[in-house]
Amino acid sequence: MKLITLAIVIIAVAFLSSCSEKLAIVKPYEREFLAEDRMFFSPMEGRSELEGHVFLIREAAEGGEGTFQGGCGCR
Repeated sequence: MKLITLAIVIIAVAFLSSCSEKLAIVKPYEREFLAEDRMFFSPMEGRSELEGHVFLIREAAEGGEGTFQGGCGCR
């Protein structure tokens, strides 16, 4: 009976130690992969693209998005 209890305790400790936070630390050289666009989940992805386009049209006369344009919407 003690052998079964000891085996269960050893298995439980092994299982719980595999779920520890030490394994979830992200190394600095691995962070570049987490910053890729495909790693982001945005339910309103289309809307953010539209808002970026509107920002580009309205603020481009002041250099808001990197290219200089007219601000009237014509490119």
